[in-house]
Amino acid sequence: MERSPSEGDPGIPEDYRGVVREQREALWRLVDRAGAAARADDLAGLRDLAEEIRSRIEQGDDRALGNLTPHLADIVAELDVLYDAAYPADCEDDVTALLAAPWPTAHRKALLATFLGCDVRHRLQLDEVAERAVAATDTRLLRVLIRTPLGTLRRETVVRILGALHRAGALDADLVERAVTDDPYLALALAGGRSPAGEATDPPAAFVDAVRTHLDALTWRLVSAPAPADWDELPKGPAPRGLRFVRAALTWQGGPRVARHLGAAELTDEERAALLDLLRDRSPEEQRRAFGWRRPAGDADALLPLFGLEGAGPLLRLIRAMPDGVTRQDRAALLAAVEEAGPDTARRLLEHEPNELVSAVLGENRAQVLKRVGHHSLHGIAAFGMLPLAADETVLDRYLALRASAKKGAKLGPNRRHSHAAAIAVALDHLAQVAGAPDADRLEWDCEARLAAETPTEAEAGSYRVALRIDGAEPALTVSRAGRTLKSAPAAVRADPGYQELRAHQSRLREQARRMRTGLVERLVATAGTLTPDELDRLRSLPAGAAMLPALLWRDRAGTIGLLDEVDTTGPVTAVHPVDLHERRLLGHWQQQLVRRRLRQPVKQAFRELYLLTPAEREAGDVSWRFAGQTVDGKVAGQLLSGRGWSTHGEYDDHQATRTVGGGLVAALDCELSGYFGMGEVRVGGLRFLTGGQRAPGFRGAPAGADGAGTTSVPLADVPPVAFSEAMRDLDLVVSVAGREPEAYPSPAQAVGRAQLLAALVADLGLARVAVEGHTAVVRGTRALYRVHLTSGSIHVEPGGHLCVVPASFGATAHRRLFLPFADEDRMTSIILSKVLLLAEDEQITDPSILTQLASLTAAAGPGS
Repeated sequence: MERSPSEGDPGIPEDYRGVVREQREALWRLVDRAGAAARADDLAGLRDLAEEIRSRIEQGDDRALGNLTPHLADIVAELDVLYDAAYPADCEDDVTALLAAPWPTAHRKALLATFLGCDVRHRLQLDEVAERAVAATDTRLLRVLIRTPLGTLRRETVVRILGALHRAGALDADLVERAVTDDPYLALALAGGRSPAGEATDPPAAFVDAVRTHLDALTWRLVSAPAPADWDELPKGPAPRGLRFVRAALTWQGGPRVARHLGAAELTDEERAALLDLLRDRSPEEQRRAFGWRRPAGDADALLPLFGLEGAGPLLRLIRAMPDGVTRQDRAALLAAVEEAGPDTARRLLEHEPNELVSAVLGENRAQVLKRVGHHSLHGIAAFGMLPLAADETVLDRYLALRASAKKGAKLGPNRRHSHAAAIAVALDHLAQVAGAPDADRLEWDCEARLAAETPTEAEAGSYRVALRIDGAEPALTVSRAGRTLKSAPAAVRADPGYQELRAHQSRLREQARRMRTGLVERLVATAGTLTPDELDRLRSLPAGAAMLPALLWRDRAGTIGLLDEVDTTGPVTAVHPVDLHERRLLGHWQQQLVRRRLRQPVKQAFRELYLLTPAEREAGDVSWRFAGQTVDGKVAGQLLSGRGWSTHGEYDDHQATRTVGGGLVAALDCELSGYFGMGEVRVGGLRFLTGGQRAPGFRGAPAGADGAGTTSVPLADVPPVAFSEAMRDLDLVVSVAGREPEAYPSPAQAVGRAQLLAALVADLGLARVAVEGHTAVVRGTRALYRVHLTSGSIHVEPGGHLCVVPASFGATAHRRLFLPFADEDRMTSIILSKVLLLAEDEQITDPSILTQLASLTAAAGPGS
């Protein structure tokens, strides 16, 4: 038999031919030993050899980067013959005997596939077998399941098997070692942690203690062997327990990763004291290294006396408690800890435990922080808010610098845009603490009010007078000479410093108005937010607030709904969401009132698209499939979702888009995509609402009713109607705008909104020729009867329903009588309703292409049509 591939085998990449040849020769030697053991009926020897052969194949495949296994068919066939003869199995009914063989022969795989009722070419999943064994406490089968090389088990199933064996008193070190050898990261789940794939477990304390005892013994055996193990061989569980591991770390000659793992061992109070005594006589380098190991262990403060930092324990604990992400920190608590330690001691602690935020509190790293802010560093931005004010700096200066950074962050990628905005919010909170303001919100709008109040309104530029006037929310700059207002500013005026200062203030006020409209006002309406009297007064002191807030509908503490001057503002007032108007049967009334009074709301409120639960969704449970199956452009969809507060995730995360919707709920959207948003088409799936904590990306395998990481799907009927409507509104926008075939998805909610607006206009303008029928406008013109679809804008001429093709310019300019009662950009609504108004006066149409079509279509319909 040819026992190794020839040197010129074209099936093996040239770089790996030597490795493959070497591994095949070694494996054939093991096959020879297995044959000898089989002839001697040495079943124990065959079992050990099977382990060794499988290990050799795995290691060889790693060395050859996957190029070994495809060239082992002859070796595997020889092993199959040996092990089928030594461990005969002719019946698939006895699954324990079937799984008990040490080598996964093709014959046994076929029998197992028959037992499981699946195709042998597919993964042979043993989880159902395991669940039955756990329920029956079949310890023999449970032990076999841990050891068998046939089939696969999910990680959480292995945890349940070992837990059942522990309850039955049948868990031993050998089984634990075998389980974690096959899956090193299983140790995290066994000890009640979270594996890299996201599986979380909460096993009983007695089980965890028993498992950790076995893991500690295994770790000690591996690191104290004559040839110590490297990191890949160690179980990836929590740090081991006991001072002996820290002692081993101090003398470790291997890789630093193992030393860090051992050095972070869990210690008792007595062991910590012993470690301190042990380190007193060690070199400064060893002391610093041990201090670094104890940081993740959480007891590095016990070693502070080594460095003369006894009083710095509270400050170190505050630093260690800071999460990796950017979060708000309590400046007063940090300053108190610094004062307790003493400024010099605090600075020396930062040499051992660098922390950008604490250094910023002390004002030690201003130059570095400013540089990192310029590079959009999230931690640098948060630290910038904590810096003490410089001698020539005001709170307003710092606030404007943060606003400038926020403006730059808005141009970053979708997810980074969110994290940058979150860092700005943390920095504003930190600045509020520096300035002594009650909170970031109060600081922000106090600064905005100061900007408006301190804005100069006039300047002289030679013989010209420049004036800044506020017209509603829009600041207007005018230039006049000798009492006559000029159409444009001369070049000499534009170069004048006074003019440039007013232009800068005009830009700030415009930005203020933009942020108030798209930020605060949109958020108030979308969440039915509430303002206290103080908050309302502060916002109304701003030009933008004074212009925008009176145009919104509010509900006061007595339940009265009206415009701002129609409700009681001596108590809290709540921005009304259309859900509330719908439930009170006031939606149509207020829509007509806005049109009649010609009130333009800063954002859509009364005419906001409304999404209510359908009967099917109410019965479906916890998932809405309303948009499922729609295919959208991934890049456009990602941008739209990001702009509305959603975070997008990858192909292998449980949910591909999530957004906090208030009340402890997270809207979670499932999608089918390749890689990430932006890498191609995305197929929309189901939408659910989660509660119980933010879902961890990548978590899979949650039990029924749970959605991983402690989250649970909420029945749609229990989701607050406002939160449901806003999440569905976001998705409707995505499907309507980013859809690959927009015409295939006529948005019902958008059509309803246009129908409501048209009905209000018809009533206000007295348009006798126009009627609204469902999602269609019916126009009885002098030339024909028209039906205009309120989603697509397509025009059909009756009685035959013939499509009338009109030029793109038809309706592109808003009709003179059209009034949109909201400032939101909605070009399609303007075009469609302008078409309706133009057709209502079709005797004035002069476009030859339209007139020719109408003559042809009405003539074809015959007399009396």
